[in-house]
Amino acid sequence: MEIEVTRENSQQQEERKRRMLPLMETVGSYGANGYYLTKDGKPWYPVMGEIHFSRLSEYLWRDAVAKMKAGGVQILATYVFWIHHEERQGEWDFSGQRNLRKFLAICRQEHLPVFLRIGPWCHGECRNGGFPDWLEKREDLRPRTNDPAYLDLVEKYWRMVYRQAEGFFYDQGGPIVGVQIENEYGHCGGLQGKAGREHMRTLKELAIRLGFQAPYYTATGWGGGIVPEGFLPVLAAYCGAPWDSSREQLPLNGNFLFTHYKDDRNVGSDLHVGEETGFTYDTEKLPYLTAELGGGLQVTGHRRPFVTGADTAAMALCKFGSGANLLGYYMYHGGTNPEGKDSTLQESAATGSPNELPVWSYDFQAPVGEFGRIHESFYDLRPLHLFLKDFGHLAAQTDSVLPRWNASVPEDSDSLRAALRHLTGKEMGFLCYNGHQRHGSVRERTSQFEIRENGHTAQTPPLHLKADGYGIFPYATEESGGLPLTFDFRVFSSNLQPLCALGSDVVFFGEEEPEIVWDGTGEAICISSREAAHGLKYPEEGQERLFTAEGCLMEEQGKLILLTEHASNEVKIYPQGETEIHFCREVQPAGTLLEVAEGEDYVEYEIQIRGEKTEWLNDLWIRLELSGDRAELYLDGKMCRDWFCQGKPWDLSWRDLGYSESARVRVYPAKNPGEVYYEVPQEGKTGIRQMKLIPEYRLVIRG
Repeated sequence: MEIEVTRENSQQQEERKRRMLPLMETVGSYGANGYYLTKDGKPWYPVMGEIHFSRLSEYLWRDAVAKMKAGGVQILATYVFWIHHEERQGEWDFSGQRNLRKFLAICRQEHLPVFLRIGPWCHGECRNGGFPDWLEKREDLRPRTNDPAYLDLVEKYWRMVYRQAEGFFYDQGGPIVGVQIENEYGHCGGLQGKAGREHMRTLKELAIRLGFQAPYYTATGWGGGIVPEGFLPVLAAYCGAPWDSSREQLPLNGNFLFTHYKDDRNVGSDLHVGEETGFTYDTEKLPYLTAELGGGLQVTGHRRPFVTGADTAAMALCKFGSGANLLGYYMYHGGTNPEGKDSTLQESAATGSPNELPVWSYDFQAPVGEFGRIHESFYDLRPLHLFLKDFGHLAAQTDSVLPRWNASVPEDSDSLRAALRHLTGKEMGFLCYNGHQRHGSVRERTSQFEIRENGHTAQTPPLHLKADGYGIFPYATEESGGLPLTFDFRVFSSNLQPLCALGSDVVFFGEEEPEIVWDGTGEAICISSREAAHGLKYPEEGQERLFTAEGCLMEEQGKLILLTEHASNEVKIYPQGETEIHFCREVQPAGTLLEVAEGEDYVEYEIQIRGEKTEWLNDLWIRLELSGDRAELYLDGKMCRDWFCQGKPWDLSWRDLGYSESARVRVYPAKNPGEVYYEVPQEGKTGIRQMKLIPEYRLVIRG
């Protein structure tokens, strides 16, 4: 397959020079130009992950931050929901899981930068989009406008948020490097045109006056979202649309194509009220950044999508190949709604929303679930994130080039789906391939690629492009001197994917017999795809090493921790490839599942758990295989957890339940197809088909 990279004319070269100029004043280490973000004056390609601190018990915060870092997240993003902190007017609550200051302290201790999304309207499937009920009931106010009475309330709210965040901003030596103003403004509510721009500018000026100083200020850029000058737009892409009003399978999703069309018109389609559907800024002058790549999907009362790890990882790779220079996931870590004083706090029809959501669960099928359970997408995304951590400075400088033969519609199962991230004028870059189409198919093949620029040709080895597979492969012409993955390793071609650098060496992964051509004193270390997904870099004896093990390796307060479901574990350490065995005493909990009642519209069970809480046991997952529409869990007669069935098991945390030895679960029958779209049909008798107890062990590998 041939790909021709056309030489830039003088006008294009001048435009490139213009876009390379700083977009704004560089603040300390952080800056941006028209292509990418910068850090310490160098190109920076970060991965950002969303977590909502107030939707997570505070004892899980450090664990959550460590898992996000282990997954390759370099920036943490979090909403501050107004209703969580001032549910009753004048009664402020920043205690317990609402303690923003304590959460930011953990981010600082773990050296993880933060984007603070301060609203005042957030959405996030929160009640009233985060607005308190008392604000919604004020008929004398015009929320999300420059109404002085509304702005006065916003100022009071932001002053309280600033008290929590003071000392944690970047110019104060803290982790907050970005602030998002509003959300989906001009797309889901808000004003249009000039008035909308004036309001966004007013909010930014107010935030800065109150002390919210940060290198970056972002705003929603999709679907006609208002992005005035001085903001960086952030975009979105989801593999499905659970908010869509349809009760049937939707058309194939275009986010699994390589394309230079940057919008996703499905996002927020349930609440979209604006006339504008395009962009309110020049997409060719500002960097392509994302903040809402679906790390999964939330379920709604009427739509129950089932998201796989490949759905998430293939979509992320497509956005990388399409030119995105920040991969930001919403959500990366799921959560559980806090308890309200006067109402439940989820989006629901009771608040005028077209969607019904679980009262408690905001699991989102994210890479890390609501109680900290690692999902398959965590491992599927990890190789891409390791790649970006070490080679993102190269990738950020590339242009996205689409071959003329590239598939252009998701229904095309025969055409190749490929793109280049090409260093224009340098005759080198990365070939991206995707063979995964959610609910569709892409033909498997073996192909060899020739990339031509300036009369020179780079050639890949024959690449086995699997159906449902995806990947990134480096290339360079002989005349270019090779793509410099490290100072002493310049690659010309490879049939395996680059994972990370270990000093001068480069780790590649894949299942094929290696065909790698490189120059330099560095070595090519080849591992399997599964090892890559379970790998983590950790410094030891003055050099970086790659540790791999079956489970989640993470660094927490200087220690290398392994979370695993196995009492005996094999840990491999590269570059030497040495093996260590780590083990702990196996825990064998016992559980009993009893059907105790059958109501008019539900089946009720009692769950009894007996187990030993040892130093090795991090948690005990209570896995319930369900058939039905939804389930509720009760402790001491109070409903405190719930689940909308979508085909995946409900993994409850014994730790989250306070190690209670008894709980009750109600399961409600599935509804008719015309009422709810179940992507995985809920068939058979309503109830719990099976209960399984899965111990999760915590082993200290180093430190």
